[in-house]
Amino acid sequence: MRKLLTGVCNNIAQYKDQIVLWKQSFENVTNGDVVLIAHNATPEDINTLEDIGIKYLSVSTHSSETVNNSRLSMASDFFRHHAKFYDICLYTDVFDVAFQRDPFAKLETDKYDIFVAGEGVTHNCEPWNMDVLNKCFPAYVNDLRNKEIYCSGVIAGKPEKLSQWFLDMVKITLTSKKGHNIEDQAAMNCLISQNEKYRVKYFNLTDNWCIHLAVAGPTQFFEGWGFKQRIKDRYNIVPDWRNYDIVHQFNRIPNIHEQIKQLI
Repeated sequence: MRKLLTGVCNNIAQYKDQIVLWKQSFENVTNGDVVLIAHNATPEDINTLEDIGIKYLSVSTHSSETVNNSRLSMASDFFRHHAKFYDICLYTDVFDVAFQRDPFAKLETDKYDIFVAGEGVTHNCEPWNMDVLNKCFPAYVNDLRNKEIYCSGVIAGKPEKLSQWFLDMVKITLTSKKGHNIEDQAAMNCLISQNEKYRVKYFNLTDNWCIHLAVAGPTQFFEGWGFKQRIKDRYNIVPDWRNYDIVHQFNRIPNIHEQIKQLI
């Protein structure tokens, strides 16, 4: 099976160590290509990528959108034109994602086309996600209020389906009320709420595929905002990041960040 890891990032020279961790932790647990989509890369950024030996596609845009939003169209184009020869692809955030086990092992590609992972709580229990919905996509609030949040920072799938998935997210952002500068995750949850054409595997915290530590890890909000209890009530577990194939947002928790660094 031809496998690919990719993601979009800018300010590459500034985040060299994080990119090395992302790439090296992946290569330690599985085979497959790693290709970085380099957004508005400077000569210093290109030198950094060549220094660490990572394949890259340099993409220049002049959008007024934040990279969180403009990367959706970049990802759609990438999967349409450059990743079509792969069987399965993994698109992630770059600066705060690391791999502990093969992230492709649990992907049943005969049954599903897209794979996403839940954060463990519903929208109405998490103030940041609910705020973006209210400000940008109020028409979806009632439908999503009691549904679990799925994180747009880790998405796997077949390249042709991923291309359309990201394009559909772009279309949803075009309807935004522009009340917040980060819309990509809300747009994906809006897409999920009306999905009728994709075969999607919705991983939850008991599947041990991916953990998003901003909500499901011991940040300052884990107990204070009630995430720990809500996850226990919903899934009868207190998640341990060491049990997951993919660890996302580890940089929110200093002691876990230090342990993650040891993966390389």
